[in-house]
Amino acid sequence: MRATFKRTFTILAVAFAATLFAGGMSRADEKTEEGVKLEFWKGHFDRGAHAFHDWDNVKEVPAVCARCHGANSLPEYIKDGKTAPAPHVKNGFACTNCHADLLTYARHTVAKVNFASGVSVDTGNNDANLCMTCHQGRESTVSVNKAIAGLPLDTPDPKINFLHVHYFPAGATMYGSEAKVAYEYDGKKYAGRFAHMPNVSTCTGCHQPHGGELKIDRCGGCHEGIKAVADLAKIRMSTRGDFDGNGKEEGLAREIAGLQAQLYAAIQTYSKNVGGTPIAFAKAAYPYWYADSNGNGRIDPEEIKMANKYTAYTPRLLQAVFNYTFSLRDPGGAYHNGRYMLQLLYDSLDSLAASGKAGVTMAGKTRP
Repeated sequence: MRATFKRTFTILAVAFAATLFAGGMSRADEKTEEGVKLEFWKGHFDRGAHAFHDWDNVKEVPAVCARCHGANSLPEYIKDGKTAPAPHVKNGFACTNCHADLLTYARHTVAKVNFASGVSVDTGNNDANLCMTCHQGRESTVSVNKAIAGLPLDTPDPKINFLHVHYFPAGATMYGSEAKVAYEYDGKKYAGRFAHMPNVSTCTGCHQPHGGELKIDRCGGCHEGIKAVADLAKIRMSTRGDFDGNGKEEGLAREIAGLQAQLYAAIQTYSKNVGGTPIAFAKAAYPYWYADSNGNGRIDPEEIKMANKYTAYTPRLLQAVFNYTFSLRDPGGAYHNGRYMLQLLYDSLDSLAASGKAGVTMAGKTRP
């Protein structure tokens, strides 16, 4: 019986390989995969990723999460605009979650991207529309404004809860003010879609679709000296100005990191001065923002509990915290739309500075 199983497995493996190369993926296409090809335990097929195992104890992905976390729920959403609860995800996405045809590898047709703000956009590229259906965020300027409507700007209110934009909202960053997912302050102008060069203007133009790895060789075609991911922080492009006020013009990723550090410090100072207890961020522990009860500037393991979630939000603090979190949740923000990301961080810091309670000054900083 073991020999029969072995023969059967071999026949299936050969048949799959033949289909793979005869039915749509040529050996030329194969070479576009970097490193070890089709590593299904990475990215969208990561068996151990939290994104696929958050529901292990309940054995079902709730409808509100299933669109992007169900193994094969995306086609349902594309067709009907909604999803039902999905079976527990064991091994990440099924191939049919993105592919409508497993012989030609054609992707599902997506006419437009419906952002959380209520804005709909057609990127002009079906694959990008498909990617952005999930990589776009779940909250927006609209939901933040709804949460703080009519409330005094600097008065803590226990009814205000943190709104989490969600992970990897790259599509929202790319489209900037056209998507209005990040929090945009009234009276300010923001950058729209970042138009990269033609061969790197779509999601799969820069990233491998299965694991998400960056096609770093494409960056070096325009940006001198970019040979590895670590080199990306050098990229400045034509944008001028010392945005974080440290006295020098650096790569956009470094300017963003400088503003992030200052904004986080201002958030903590403001929260202590206005709410009585400083706030701090826990990167992976929902609801992410907790009371820093011992005042050491970080969230310790014993502080990670729902009873200790931060509850002294003011409208001004929620705006700043939302944008700070947005900037962290898109780790490629400097390259997806660096100008937009810098504007968000600058305006959030400027708002806290205007309160006079955050211990921050905008002297020396430039808004792009």
